Amino acid sequence: MKVLTKVAGSILALCSLYSVNGSATTSETLGSENLTRSSLKIAENKDIYKDGYPEAGPRSTLSYTFEELNRPDMRLRGVQASRTVDFTNRVDHIITDLSLDFAFTSSPALIKELSHLKVYLNEEVMATIPVADVNPDTVNEGMQRHSIKLEPKFVEDFNTLRFELIGHYTRECEDPFHSSIWADISRTSRITFTEQQLPFESLLAQFPEPFFDERDYSQLNLPFVFNETPDNTTLHAASILSSWFGAKANWRGAKFPVNYNQLPSSHSVVFATNDNRPDFLAEYPGVDGPVVEIIANPKHRYQKLLLILGRNSDDLKVAAEGLALGLPMMTGRTAKINKVEYIEPRKAYDAPRWIRSDRPVRFGELVEYKNQLQAIGYSAPPVKLDIRVAPDLFTWYTDGLPIELKYRYTPPTDKGISRLNMSINQEYVQGYKLNPNEYSTLVDEDIRIPLISTDDTDKERYFTVPGFKVDIKNDVAFEFLFSTEKEGFCQTTAPEGTIGSIDENSTIDVSDYHHYIAMPNLHAYAQGGFPFTKFADLSETLIVLPESPNRDEVETLLTATGHLGQTTGYPSLKATILTDNGAEIDFDNKDILLIGSQTGAESFAQSEHMSVLINHSLREIKQAIYETQPYKYAKTNEDASTHVSLESYGSLAAIAGFQSPFSDERSVVSIMAASSNDLHLINNTLIDGTKLIEVQGTATIINPYKVHQSHLGERYYVGSLPLHTLIWFHLSDHPLLLAFMTIITLLILSVILWRVLNTLARKRVGNKED
Repeated sequence: MKVLTKVAGSILALCSLYSVNGSATTSETLGSENLTRSSLKIAENKDIYKDGYPEAGPRSTLSYTFEELNRPDMRLRGVQASRTVDFTNRVDHIITDLSLDFAFTSSPALIKELSHLKVYLNEEVMATIPVADVNPDTVNEGMQRHSIKLEPKFVEDFNTLRFELIGHYTRECEDPFHSSIWADISRTSRITFTEQQLPFESLLAQFPEPFFDERDYSQLNLPFVFNETPDNTTLHAASILSSWFGAKANWRGAKFPVNYNQLPSSHSVVFATNDNRPDFLAEYPGVDGPVVEIIANPKHRYQKLLLILGRNSDDLKVAAEGLALGLPMMTGRTAKINKVEYIEPRKAYDAPRWIRSDRPVRFGELVEYKNQLQAIGYSAPPVKLDIRVAPDLFTWYTDGLPIELKYRYTPPTDKGISRLNMSINQEYVQGYKLNPNEYSTLVDEDIRIPLISTDDTDKERYFTVPGFKVDIKNDVAFEFLFSTEKEGFCQTTAPEGTIGSIDENSTIDVSDYHHYIAMPNLHAYAQGGFPFTKFADLSETLIVLPESPNRDEVETLLTATGHLGQTTGYPSLKATILTDNGAEIDFDNKDILLIGSQTGAESFAQSEHMSVLINHSLREIKQAIYETQPYKYAKTNEDASTHVSLESYGSLAAIAGFQSPFSDERSVVSIMAASSNDLHLINNTLIDGTKLIEVQGTATIINPYKVHQSHLGERYYVGSLPLHTLIWFHLSDHPLLLAFMTIITLLILSVILWRVLNTLARKRVGNKED
């Protein structure tokens, strides 16, 4: 009760800050300091604004398993007897109640009186749980289940729940590395908490909070509101913000439900012009230019509305650009965008989340948080880096991506072998022995570090990551494994204070690699947004929708552009959006993304270009193989194909790729569904990392239960290679032809050389006769 009393007191205190001045509270609530009296009609009950926030904020209860919190492996072993689970608290919420329901199984060899499990919340002890008292004559019957209350007063923005096993298997001489010391915590263990929403000021200085909060690890769900079906320019403005929020959400995924003239009950984004605005903003003051503003939701005051306002749709686009590019300069509740000018266009392959292709990239440029490159302690987790390369990076018959690795470490014991292991995408690449006589010493900050040093305190290695192990998204891990010392018959100790560090000046270099890829390749689209993301701002991308897109098709557009923003880390500022096929567009220099419940592919190419076609109940598919056969077989046996046409009913959607009919160097990706309602299958796939991995081949067919790949279609190549590499690459699958051409080439060179030598000999003879 004391905790709840404190929480309630803090909420009332915050509420009182909003009710000191009635008029100020009204302007804050509606987001404008010069509202007219008629503007107050926006609220259904004007009296509710007089006293600030007299009612308590809405409450909600959330519950997550350890597996949902990305902690499926909770094994406590000997000296590695500590594991953590992280959870967060949104900036506009306060946790009022917190509980833990967990189950664990412990070793039957542990002594009950000496062994127990400690539970910490942000390093405050919450509970001490004894291990089970197991009868040696019976089999351990299963898990121990416990429910404990955690103190909400210790909750912070980022929280750590830590489990520590204190295990003893004997009362005498004991080895802390003994295999009997273990406990496994179930991945189904659950954290449950009740959170209450707090008042939040309508200030752009705090944006993107509360619309997006990096403390929130759950999927971003942000409604976009229009008065009616938006035109092309308004769609572009919305796609800029969806890609911007998609970049912010990153691995969380982002979903953008679309509402027409309806007020959501959550934080939302509203697009409105002076002459075309939702009814709930009918009395809102007009604007004289592009404006970005934050106000409280008139029906749900604890929720906020991000208003994108303008005189017309062109102003909406400028307002969206201004928010995406000029946010650091925005303060207060309102910002008017005077001008957005693009001084220099973005270059190919310069996406912020991709490894630069024009110079070596330092590891220090890739870190996301402080001390990310450092591993502290004997059982420290690996040092990890997220490395993304351009999807069309050509690594065929190369040694791999060169990495210049620098690292330092505390001196390990000389009685065992300590190592540094490197892996990429959970596959071992290379390992190095940590020599006890070659380590980096701790330097006091008062000592000057020499500009040039001849000692060998930093270990450097130059090696390559095999090309076949490199994907578009790569999880690179460096694990320091320090050896232990055996002292006596049963005592093993691990050196204390062990630290391993990857130097931030280590580099990875892809500047010598060319860009060349076989298409269509939906894996490149799913994981890297290729070919559209070759330019991070989508300046060479054309997005085509039906002439009057419905709500589902607009939502798919926002989800698709959010996915592209997530892969590049940059908004789609320069994309071209088309809903009228009769418009004058330069199709020759554009990669095309088709979106619609009835694909518009027929307007751009004949049906034989596509391996999948869906039109209501009519479905057609061309494929080279059965799904049980490997992908390599499909690529080499495309002639053994089938064409099936049928009628069927039920939910179905597909993503298909084919060559653009307007340019051999351009591609088309078509997103289609049997009906507009089925487009949610595409949306769910684009924001689900597990399903997204299955998007491959030339076409991916999605039903409510499974994802299928189709591999068929005439392959084509985009990019460029040196002439000799190009010839060698395309002839590598035809060794007999390559051998024949090699012989012919040698014969031609021999004839030429013979003629040259013969001519020189004749001249020499002629000179002697003279």
